Amino acid sequence: MTPLYILTCLAIAGIGFIAMQLHKSQTDGDPRLKAEIEKKNQDIGELKNQMIEMKSEKDKLSGQGKELYDRYKSLEAEYKSTTKERDGLSARVSKFEAESEQRQKRHEDMATKLEEAKAALEDEKVRIRREDEERQQQLIEDRDRMWNDHEQDVVAVLDGLTKKDHCQFTSYSNTNLPEGFSGSLKPDFMISFLEQYIIFDAKVSRSQDLQNYMKESVKKTALKIKGNQKIYSTVFLVVPTDAVATLKQISFYEEGFTFYVVSPEALEPILASLKRMESYEFTEGIDPQERENIVDLVAAFDFHVSTRNAHELQMIYHGLETMHKAQNANPELMAEAMIKKAKMRNLNLSTAETKELVANPKEVAQQLLELVEPKAKITKEDLGKVS
Repeated sequence: MTPLYILTCLAIAGIGFIAMQLHKSQTDGDPRLKAEIEKKNQDIGELKNQMIEMKSEKDKLSGQGKELYDRYKSLEAEYKSTTKERDGLSARVSKFEAESEQRQKRHEDMATKLEEAKAALEDEKVRIRREDEERQQQLIEDRDRMWNDHEQDVVAVLDGLTKKDHCQFTSYSNTNLPEGFSGSLKPDFMISFLEQYIIFDAKVSRSQDLQNYMKESVKKTALKIKGNQKIYSTVFLVVPTDAVATLKQISFYEEGFTFYVVSPEALEPILASLKRMESYEFTEGIDPQERENIVDLVAAFDFHVSTRNAHELQMIYHGLETMHKAQNANPELMAEAMIKKAKMRNLNLSTAETKELVANPKEVAQQLLELVEPKAKITKEDLGKVS
């Protein structure tokens, strides 16, 4: 119970006690007691007023309590709603934080992989650069090895060939040139041919642009021999076999002279052909232009053979490299391939057909034409009959 109820009870008990005393006093007729009763009545009136005020205050407090209770319930509902919203937000925050951590981890993983990829790329670049440098160095070494002592080797080969019966000529090197040769014109090697001299000049170059070097060499040599009636109109420039294959142009015409770039392997057939020309009885009666045409033809044949040899050599290298790559393939597959290869028959070329084609170049040309421009085996008339 509240203090207000206790106070009210005490007041009622006091009023009852006073009423009893008043009744007793009135019965007795005591004036002093009567005065005291009146005073008590006044106190009782004040207590009643206080009780009324207290009741009013109680009602007011009760109303405020109800309002506070309603406010409490509202706040409680708001609290629950806020708590629920907070829990939802907390869950979303936790989810976001988890996703953020995952994203951060993925980002770190990707950054790590990116750095690893960058490092691998840099390593690969370094490896490729190193291999390129090694390859370039190897090319330079191969080129230097190819050109080293080339001039002396060519002179030695020519000197040995001109001593053979089928290639025998009076020869000269730049240390024992015939009378009338001096100054800047000192070819590496010359032979006496039909009262003139044919120049064989060994060219040595470590230039990256060999084609341009040959063009410049032709121009310089042509200026040196220009107007010299002792020099035959055909000049041979000798370069290593591998170098010939890198040249797009191996014949030049400058200042009335024809220059051919040939390999050391071509020297013997050239000298042999020149020897046969010189040995013909009717050579002296041949017009100089006809002789030159014959020499040009021989040089053209030599160029064809040399070029084809160079190309076939490169194809052989390519074939060997391809076979080497094949050997590094899957061992089981290679073993099966080798078993099938062992069972294959060698290609038998028809000797009779080969002889016929060699003797008849027109037939070769005709068969090549049929390959590139095949004719239909069914005529328009046949198609008309079918329709």
